Amino acid sequence: MTKVPPMLMHSTYFNLGINNTPDIANAYMSEALEYLSTSQGMISFWIGIRATDMDRPGNDLKYDLAMHQLFRDEAAFNVYNGSDPRHEQFVTDVNRWAPGTTRRVMDSNLTHLIIGGNASEAQSIGADGNMPQSMYHSLYFSLVDKSAANIQKFTDICLKYLSKHPGIQQFSTGGLTDIKRDVSVRNFDVNVDIIYESKKAYDEYLKSKEHHDFFPATAGMIDNTYIFDSYLKYQSKVYSLTR
Repeated sequence: MTKVPPMLMHSTYFNLGINNTPDIANAYMSEALEYLSTSQGMISFWIGIRATDMDRPGNDLKYDLAMHQLFRDEAAFNVYNGSDPRHEQFVTDVNRWAPGTTRRVMDSNLTHLIIGGNASEAQSIGADGNMPQSMYHSLYFSLVDKSAANIQKFTDICLKYLSKHPGIQQFSTGGLTDIKRDVSVRNFDVNVDIIYESKKAYDEYLKSKEHHDFFPATAGMIDNTYIFDSYLKYQSKVYSLTR
């Protein structure tokens, strides 16, 4: 278990609307990789398509692409959001050929980050960053008791029951930031992000004893759960705890 400095996980869920064709989706992701993955202070970048075969209760189905960016801190995010010309170029380009796209943003300050301890084998990543097998599983929990002590208790339960499954490439958890923009979604208290090396690893996690035991351990604590599942297409600048 690794406590981390106050990194910021910035997750954006794009709804392409009538523009959601394979060609547009792939172009959108390629554009994001080119223009949004190298801002100063960005540690890691991922983008992928919604896992349309995952429609369990709680799964959000109202998006097409999921992008996740890990920043060194909120100041680094502010540089990216406010004055990075590559970010501005991305917005100009996609507004031209995918007009009407909407987005929702979830921002969380990380408290724990675990890298690669449970992956059974190294994921094969192409020269372009392509990694078609991995699944990005995001959970946002709204708690009944929103006190700091209860948020810490719930986070500890997440670490105990959700972070050690076989096939996990990365696990992180965090809490809601104070960022309030017009696209910000702020209906959660604890965020968990898990990258699985494959859909098979994810399916086995769902059937595991630890996943089953998570629910009685958190009985009465959760008001709502919001789930976003996507298959990764690209990743860039993978974070390492040893660097």
